[in-house]
Amino acid sequence: MLPPPPRIRPERLTLWLLLLALSTVFLCSFDRGYFYRPPGPDDWSSSQTLTIAENLSPDHGFRLFQRRYQGPGDTPTYVMYSRFPVGGYALVKLAILPFGNDLSAKILAARMLMLLLCSAAALLAFHSLARITSHR
Repeated sequence: MLPPPPRIRPERLTLWLLLLALSTVFLCSFDRGYFYRPPGPDDWSSSQTLTIAENLSPDHGFRLFQRRYQGPGDTPTYVMYSRFPVGGYALVKLAILPFGNDLSAKILAARMLMLLLCSAAALLAFHSLARITSHR
């Protein structure tokens, strides 16, 4: 006689459904290595974040800048942009560091990092609600 199939506990079912929904975000990754057409505000924000992360280095004193050019007297002049904390840019820098000059791979790596962070936030929200309500 066969043993009965394992029963899925209802308190775990919601977590499995959330994980299944979050996994679809990673499985359906069409053209994530490119900017979208027509250009929109998401592309501008992504390119700006990639630019600042790319420029983040000890050579420039870890300045958060968009552009550098020669100013008067051959001194470097920076177009600064430090609206957000350096932590996000440092994470993007770590994600894109291994890809050298491959822009498509850098875009894909940065987007996958952001999807991981979004998924982690969703799991933390689920865990918080489960603890607040004492019910999964």
